[in-house]
Amino acid sequence: MSEIVLNNILSLGFLFLWIITLIGYQMIKNRWDGGSLVIVLYIIYAVFAIMTLNDPLFSIAFNQLKLFPYIYLYSMMIIALSPIIVHHCSDTSEIENPHTKILYILTFIIIISSIMLIPGLISGTGSGLISIFTDSSAGKEAYLEQVEGVEDSGSTIRNLPAIIFNSLTDVTVFLFFYFLTLEKKNIWILSGLIFSFIINFLICISQGQRGGLVTSLLTLAGGYMLLKQYMSKRIKKISRHIGLFLSLLISFPIIVITVSRFDGETGGIGGFVNWYIGQGSLYFNNYGLTPGGCRNGDRTINLFKRVIDPSTSQNFMERRDKYHNMEINDNLFSTFVGDFTLDFGPAGAFFIFVIFYSSLIRLTRERKQQIKLYKLLLLYFALCVSLQGGMTLFSYSDVSGNLRMLNCLLLYAYLRYHEQFSRAFPSQKNN
Repeated sequence: MSEIVLNNILSLGFLFLWIITLIGYQMIKNRWDGGSLVIVLYIIYAVFAIMTLNDPLFSIAFNQLKLFPYIYLYSMMIIALSPIIVHHCSDTSEIENPHTKILYILTFIIIISSIMLIPGLISGTGSGLISIFTDSSAGKEAYLEQVEGVEDSGSTIRNLPAIIFNSLTDVTVFLFFYFLTLEKKNIWILSGLIFSFIINFLICISQGQRGGLVTSLLTLAGGYMLLKQYMSKRIKKISRHIGLFLSLLISFPIIVITVSRFDGETGGIGGFVNWYIGQGSLYFNNYGLTPGGCRNGDRTINLFKRVIDPSTSQNFMERRDKYHNMEINDNLFSTFVGDFTLDFGPAGAFFIFVIFYSSLIRLTRERKQQIKLYKLLLLYFALCVSLQGGMTLFSYSDVSGNLRMLNCLLLYAYLRYHEQFSRAFPSQKNN
């Protein structure tokens, strides 16, 4: 059997496995939610992987595919989805009021930090933002400028409002959709959070970041799909219409940036798009289990590792230079699972996934009609890991990603501690 035929059989098998998974998932309970969205995206990525394998140019980038890496990748992705699957089987219909002002304080911080980014957005990137749509090469130039600036990043604090804003982007989405579930909605709070979304989109566009735009859009979709069962029918209908309009609106700058980045390349824009979307599972199959080395957590837990090891790489340029002998690094996509196998080895990554996600199931399982907000926050975090990294890499990596993860976990800890404190001291319930 030729290599091309075998590769197609294995990649088609991986695709059909996810199709069967979606059918089984919906048979458990015919409700489209966050887990449904993730599995549908995995199916789309698998289709693009097959298209890439059959591209005369891009197929050269991959070696002979093997069966076991696909089995390992599927198993790890299902483990990562397990808390969402358990939640899918539950019948919760209401979110328990956390009785805390911290959510409004965080919202205020998010809105203020986004407002403080406006001067820099106007003065530093205002003209660049316009040129993205008027100059065919502007998107590529903006992206290259960001890459060149990375060499000096990672060791100093330069823009505190931007750090705060970026570290709370996922929390922003969660808060927005939670506030939509409330019976009494504050239009000013919702408008402020929408404004923060717009600022985030504009920053991504001005820097030529397709990945940032796609990740932001997926996070919004995931937040809606997870919390929509707690919303009124009217809010769900409005959210769907706005979401469709936003998807169409955001797709335009993504197309413009893509054309700017790859127009004139040998493989053509279509070939690069197929490769960009479909490469994750293919590179994992080739190198995810045999990367030729181990990064020892330098990417996935970069911020935490720096505390105990000063020699930890400060940015991706240093890391790629440090681990240049490895068969693959973060310059290519290998999914969020690949990031962990490169950092801790296949056995270590499997152990981490089993321990972490089994703990998440225990912490988020709910047998009542009401679900606690901090449990939903953990489910949202688990959803974001699969949603944001199924095509690319572990999105909570490096300093910025670790800060986003830390903020989610700190908010979870506060909400859970606040509940226990309120039980012990009922008079403090509304503080």
